[in-house]
Amino acid sequence: MPDGNPLLDTEAVAAKIGVASETVRIYLKRTRKRIADGQPVRPQDLPLPDDKFGRSPAWFESTIDAWVAVRPGRGRRPAAS
Repeated sequence: MPDGNPLLDTEAVAAKIGVASETVRIYLKRTRKRIADGQPVRPQDLPLPDDKFGRSPAWFESTIDAWVAVRPGRGRRPAAS
């Protein structure tokens, strides 16, 4: 693992994208379900983990950065005034 591309656990991914760690787990569960159901992975779907920390999923920071850059619907939109 290059030093400039650290592995991020669920909590680090959550902090990076501004959601709760449980939300990251839900995103991953949805991605795995789509794959199990034979459906294609969509841009908004969390990528599968690159590695593990023990039993916990882990992603390279570059994987998460690339996902954040292309995923649509990044959070709630402010209400129209």
